Amino acid sequence: MKLSVRKRLALIAAAQQEFIEHGYAGANMDRVCERAATSKRTLYRHFASKEVLFVASIQAVLAEQQAKLQIRYEPSVAIESQLKAYLLAKLETIHEDFGLPLARMVISEFIRSPALVGRYLEKFDHHDEQLDAWFAHAIADGKVKALAPTVMSSMLLCLLKGHLMWPQLITNQALPDSLGQERIIDDILDVFLNGYRA
Repeated sequence: MKLSVRKRLALIAAAQQEFIEHGYAGANMDRVCERAATSKRTLYRHFASKEVLFVASIQAVLAEQQAKLQIRYEPSVAIESQLKAYLLAKLETIHEDFGLPLARMVISEFIRSPALVGRYLEKFDHHDEQLDAWFAHAIADGKVKALAPTVMSSMLLCLLKGHLMWPQLITNQALPDSLGQERIIDDILDVFLNGYRA
């Protein structure tokens, strides 16, 4: 890996920690450079401003989480099993490392600084393209109703986040243990597939 790439990644990792600990307004670029063991000149060569670094930090987390998730349609495997495995993996990416702390920071900054929403919300609004593609294959295989795959994947993820992300994010509710998570996901899939199974 080239030195410039290593420095960019180090700056993003340092910025993630800095934004989590101090928020966007309180983040200090000198501390970011100290954490990343690099200079401000190097920082601004990679990122034109604190705002650009903020967006890059969030996008890096989203890209890393998405890279860990894989779902490919398997005609011979029950759709419940495929979706359950994916939702469990998705839940793990939401709650590991910087998942919830970073999400809390982003939401608080958007509330405090509405201008950030207008400029950057589109960058963070992304579909789960793998899940969209899975539903397209399941439709072609006659396993789910012939509706818009993006609507189905969005609906399923709303159910997941509504039970196992937003309560933890907003009210600091404890995440259920692994058996509790599985039971909730089973219930989500029962409700979802009752409505969308072909």
